[in-house]
Amino acid sequence: MTARTIVSSHGTPIPSPQVTLDLNGQISPGPLPALKRTLANLKNGEVLLLISDYPGIEGDLFLWAKQTKNQVLFVDRSAKKGFGFYILKGDPWPVGKLLDVTGSRCPTPVIETGRELMRMQKGESVMLISDCEVSPMEVNTWLKSTGHKLLGMTEDARGVFRFYIQK
Repeated sequence: MTARTIVSSHGTPIPSPQVTLDLNGQISPGPLPALKRTLANLKNGEVLLLISDYPGIEGDLFLWAKQTKNQVLFVDRSAKKGFGFYILKGDPWPVGKLLDVTGSRCPTPVIETGRELMRMQKGESVMLISDCEVSPMEVNTWLKSTGHKLLGMTEDARGVFRFYIQK
């Protein structure tokens, strides 16, 4: 893998990995236990680059990420052998509430987030998960009008956004 700036489909830069784990040649279930052991040494919000040529690894990783609250931020398909998977460990910002509106179109994400924040105390945070492609623009506009604070945002390789919002 060559060193270069990688960005998501919405122009968000993918952080450089703290660790690279080359698992070329390993077959299932080898990559996942090795990934789990390596991630145990990383802090939440740090990125691991996993390189694997196992044909089923992509589907396995997306399922694993959803079950473990990690994120596959980007899949680099440019290598001669294997793919590079940029994996974000955990949540980079602490949250007290999760609001998953995947499958809902805009403006549902901001409407539901507004309702949730009304029940929260000042300083508390919510993580909004949305796959609506215009949600970055919609959330940004909504935040400007409400005064809530965006702690940060991530986008995974499948176009699912996580917004970390503080009341």
